[in-house]
Amino acid sequence: MWKGKVPILSLKRAASFALKKEMGENKKEVSIALVSMDKIEDLNFKYRGKKSVTDVLAFPLSGDVGPAKNLLGEIVICPDVALNYARAKGHSLEDELILLVVHGILHLLGYRDEEEEDRKIMIQKEKEILKLLGKKEQIV
Repeated sequence: MWKGKVPILSLKRAASFALKKEMGENKKEVSIALVSMDKIEDLNFKYRGKKSVTDVLAFPLSGDVGPAKNLLGEIVICPDVALNYARAKGHSLEDELILLVVHGILHLLGYRDEEEEDRKIMIQKEKEILKLLGKKEQIV
C-alpha cells in the first residue's frame, strides 16, 4: 500500500498546463482525488461495469451555474496502481501521477481512448503537454 507524500505542486502544475494547452485562458477547475484500490475498484464497477482496479477515472461535470460553474470535473487516481505502473515503466511515481492527471483532464475535455484511432490522438496530446512540462514522452 502506498503511503508516500503527494506531489501537490507538480499535480497542480500538470493540471494547469493541460487546461491551458487545451482550453486557452478559460478559467476551469478540476478536482483531483487520490483513493485506495478498493475505492477505485468500486467506482470502476459502479460507473463502468468493470470489476477491476484501474489507475484513473474521470467524471466530467456540466455545472453552468452556481458554485460548480467553473468546475470541469473530477479526476480519481489510485496511487497504488500508479506506483505499480511507474515501476513497470521504469520511472517515478510522481511522473506517473502527472501523466494520470493529464490523461484525466483530456478525458474531461472529451478525448477517448477505447478505439485505436482515438487512443493515438489522445497519446499525442499527452506527449505534447508532457513536453511542455519538461517530461520525457517515454512516460506515456
